[in-house]
Amino acid sequence: MKKLLHLFYCLIYNKVYILFILFSLQCYGQNTSLQPVKLNEYNAKNGLSQNNVNVIMFDQKGFLWIGTDDGLNRFDGHSFQHFNSYTQNQLQFNSIRSLALSPIDEKIWIGTNGSLEVFDPVSKVFHREVITKEENIEDVRKVIWDKENNQFIAINNQGVFYKHSTSKTYQPLPIDIVNINNISLFDGQLYIGNKKGLRKVSYNKDVFNVSIIKQIKNATCFLPRDNSIIIGTKDGYLYEVSRNDEIKVLYKSKHSIKTITYDTHDNIWLGTEGNGVILITSDHKTVKLLHQKVSKHTINYLYKGDNDEIWLGTFGNGFLHYNDKDPFFVMSNASTYGIGLSNNSVTSIAAKNNNELWVGTDGGGLDLINIKTGEVNNKIKDKNIISLESDGNSLWVGTYKEGLFLQKKGSLRHINLKDQNNESIDNDNIWDIHVDEDQTVWLATSNGIIHYDPKKRNAYRYIENKKDHHSLSNNDCRKIYKDVKGDLWIGTFNGLNRYDKSTDSFRRFHLNKNQETGINLNNSILSLSEDENLTLWVGTFGNGLWKFDRKKDAFIPSKINHLLPNKVIYSIEIDKSNHLWLSTNKGLTMYDIKNGHLKSLSIEDGLQGMQFNVGASSAVLDSLLAFGGTDGLTIFSPKKAQLINNNSISPTITSLILTEPHQESSNIDISQEKEITLDAHQRNFAIQYVGLDYNYQHNLEYQTRIIGFDENWTTTKEHQTMMYSNFPPGKYVFQVRCRYRNGKWGETSEITLLLKAYYWETFGFKLLVLTFLCLGVYAIYVAYIKNLKKQRVILDQLVKDRSQALLAKEMDILEVKQQKADLIKDTLEVREKELTTHALRIVHLNTLIEQLDEKLSELQKNPQDFSPSKINSIRREIKRAENVEKDWEYLNGLFAEVHRPFIDMLHKKHPSLTEGNIRLCSLIKLNMSSKDIAAIMGISQNSVKVARKRLRKRLELSSEENLEVYLLNLGREN
Repeated sequence: MKKLLHLFYCLIYNKVYILFILFSLQCYGQNTSLQPVKLNEYNAKNGLSQNNVNVIMFDQKGFLWIGTDDGLNRFDGHSFQHFNSYTQNQLQFNSIRSLALSPIDEKIWIGTNGSLEVFDPVSKVFHREVITKEENIEDVRKVIWDKENNQFIAINNQGVFYKHSTSKTYQPLPIDIVNINNISLFDGQLYIGNKKGLRKVSYNKDVFNVSIIKQIKNATCFLPRDNSIIIGTKDGYLYEVSRNDEIKVLYKSKHSIKTITYDTHDNIWLGTEGNGVILITSDHKTVKLLHQKVSKHTINYLYKGDNDEIWLGTFGNGFLHYNDKDPFFVMSNASTYGIGLSNNSVTSIAAKNNNELWVGTDGGGLDLINIKTGEVNNKIKDKNIISLESDGNSLWVGTYKEGLFLQKKGSLRHINLKDQNNESIDNDNIWDIHVDEDQTVWLATSNGIIHYDPKKRNAYRYIENKKDHHSLSNNDCRKIYKDVKGDLWIGTFNGLNRYDKSTDSFRRFHLNKNQETGINLNNSILSLSEDENLTLWVGTFGNGLWKFDRKKDAFIPSKINHLLPNKVIYSIEIDKSNHLWLSTNKGLTMYDIKNGHLKSLSIEDGLQGMQFNVGASSAVLDSLLAFGGTDGLTIFSPKKAQLINNNSISPTITSLILTEPHQESSNIDISQEKEITLDAHQRNFAIQYVGLDYNYQHNLEYQTRIIGFDENWTTTKEHQTMMYSNFPPGKYVFQVRCRYRNGKWGETSEITLLLKAYYWETFGFKLLVLTFLCLGVYAIYVAYIKNLKKQRVILDQLVKDRSQALLAKEMDILEVKQQKADLIKDTLEVREKELTTHALRIVHLNTLIEQLDEKLSELQKNPQDFSPSKINSIRREIKRAENVEKDWEYLNGLFAEVHRPFIDMLHKKHPSLTEGNIRLCSLIKLNMSSKDIAAIMGISQNSVKVARKRLRKRLELSSEENLEVYLLNLGREN
């Protein structure tokens, strides 16, 4: 039997990722088959109740149940929920021996060291099942159901109990057997394993026939298959029993076999006591899983889950998880079993052949790894190896300021190399090495490019010449790459250079064409690679990924640069699907050139670390890639890595957390509920949910909302709890969905929330308050109306009294006004009479004047009649006429007093009227005839006619207008 060869170990994040090497034990002349795998470890540090794991099982919702020696655990990939005798939902006994999921009602049957209990996930209640009248039950080893839902229960030292599908009671099988290890069903028969032999029980209703297979003793575990049943024993034998009882020995060891399962490749997994896990492959080869948590440890239970997973329950180390789809395994300097890398920082990688890999480290030297056996040999110690180039037979080794080495035919020698100027290269950093078809060697160094001819043993150094644009663009060279066409490309810290062999010169290319000189970090090129379409891809130091257009001799920035997690591209590898793999300061990124899809992977996905090193990458075998970083080496399958997180997933709503002031919060399991009711005081609560993914849960992001409260989805990338407070009463629907980052959203999960109201928030209370309020308002209204009517009566009486008083006062005012009007009327009448009297007087005076004139005329004619008496008579008449002008003035004043509006309007409309015109207007206004006017004015009637015509012109009256009517209406009030 060959010895153990290797274990890879790496402590990453909160889990321990473990690399196993499967290798052989000599078993009946079988050949050895080796296969690297990786495990995740979960123990009490992660929240498991206890590290002795006896049984593992998934329920119908996808939760993982783990039975330990200190209670039952439910695991959702993120956290554990405990059930034991200390919790509110109590188990009677804490040591869990078996778990079974009922095919009838999906309840969980729990066998302990002293009872059989049934847990109802819906009611969250444990029920103790009564099997026998005996109070003490020792170790319920197994609970199973056949296809007809008949139930069998194996209890150590008490036998096997049977319950028909139509019965409610158990009956012991009529078999005198104790110390039962396990039971199983195969081909319609019950297999019972104990110390004395293997019992095979055929049954029909209550009729049981027992046969014994004496060859197989101490059977501990069973694995029913299509045409046979696999049986493991305490004695270390693994048997295969056919339907017709043909027995075949598959494996023999001195270690007891405690548990059996199989994987998707039809390999049989054996969990042993004190000897870890043994694998029997489908072609009957035997391998052993080695690790400090497994090798030489007891494996209590193996369980095959969905999605190509195996769960390992251990004694003292918790449980482990194997994912066959996991693409990654890692190596570091961990010295489990004395084997590991010489240093954790991997700076260069080169494939020697299909089985071996050269790994250069930072300070640890050079390691040679046998991929199949896991053997690690340190070939160069304590050196900084930063570049490697292998052609199968020999290996060129570039160091950090320690020169160039050549490994050939098992021997290593230092190449004492000097350039054309007799300068040694030992002080240069040799960042990259390329061996040409003519076996000449190109070195990318910190001081230019060196072309070395091993046959001639001469070296020529190409460096930057500021005056020569056909020299190197910069002396700090990091990458040499030869494309399919044979062009040699050099990546420097100031642009890309293409070597022209015919002219022995270089052509420079910059990311920024206008910058031909000077060091610019954006032009620092670290990595080069060519895809199957002959596109040259360029990785930069801080400016992301670019591709080079050979037709235009120009750079084109990649469309994904804004999506890259980091723009420092240390290395580029291209897989068989023409996908680019980029190593950065923030993990690995896969770029699907055809579809433009990007996938970023981190330490949580299985990488050795987040930060990688310049040029540390290589293709391994035909289908693997290897990348080196500051925390070790990652080897992976690109095909598997592309499938990570490609599926959709639906989350599970797990629990409700209630928080109340001055009280501890309570956590209520609601994973089986469709609707929950909250009391009125439970306004502050949180809902927990999880995507049941046991591999990449860290890549999940969630969206939540409450219908009736949230308008939009709320996205959370890490939190699996959503808190709410001060909710109004009512019916709500909480919804949650999840997806892998940048993936499609899965189906929405939801639960209905019924939030009760305080009594004062209920409709009845509000209706009652509204009724009382309405009655109160009505009573107030009635009182108000009554008071209003009373006030109205008082007001009406007051209005009546006031109205009468006002009426009386108004009558007084009207009487005063009437008196005043009468007085004015009387006055006007008096004035009219006076006006008429004066007018007549004036007429008389004018007549007197005419008479005087006549007398004077007669005296003139008859002077002889002149006598003193006539003179005195004439003087007396003249004295009477002296007051004519005064009478005219009085008449005008009196007329103005009586007809003030007329006079004002006459002056306003006709300001050019003379005093004589105004007198004529006044006399016409008094409705006097032409004769009277002539008499008053002392003129003839013909003169009056002439004066009237002149007046019409001054008044600008048309021929159709009547002078008397015009003057009579002038000045009248409307």
